[in-house]
Amino acid sequence: MVSKRGFAEALKNLLDLEFRFTVIGGSVVELALGSSDLGEDIDVFAEHPSVIFEEEAYRRVAEENLWDIGQTWLGTPRLIIRAGGEEVPVEFYDNIHDFYVPELMIRRSVRVPVDELRVKMILLEDHLVLKANAGRSGDIERLKEIGRLIKRRRISIDAKKIVEAASEFEEKEVILRRLREATIL
Repeated sequence: MVSKRGFAEALKNLLDLEFRFTVIGGSVVELALGSSDLGEDIDVFAEHPSVIFEEEAYRRVAEENLWDIGQTWLGTPRLIIRAGGEEVPVEFYDNIHDFYVPELMIRRSVRVPVDELRVKMILLEDHLVLKANAGRSGDIERLKEIGRLIKRRRISIDAKKIVEAASEFEEKEVILRRLREATIL
């Protein structure tokens, strides 16, 4: 479990080291819900340093700060940052192989307050489109859970923003069908 405090401190550490990124993972949903448990890790879209061309920067910062380093399922860096009395896994992604975050999502991201930090994060609607695009069974189940939360008015979405985001993918109709089946649209 990553707490809000651990989340904020881990990301502040990275920002202080001049890392630039946008949060893209499940913590987007948890923050929208006001949860104190923000998930098992923090998924970010790396803007600087590049996970492809500057992988050594990740190794160096891990070594200098006594953090553990590993890899994500995609082969990109994964840092275990000690922050807020926790070990906080931060996974860094970029547009490689079948993983794709459209520029639109990064461009329209928002700064969300978490403790004393303002964190750059994609819109909830964009996160839902990324999950629907991935289409793995765990993603589909999570979308169904979110659909139930929307139905109960625990969170709200803007359907127009979902359609805009889905339009960034060749599989637009598949994405929209998955979101309808999950009762999000």
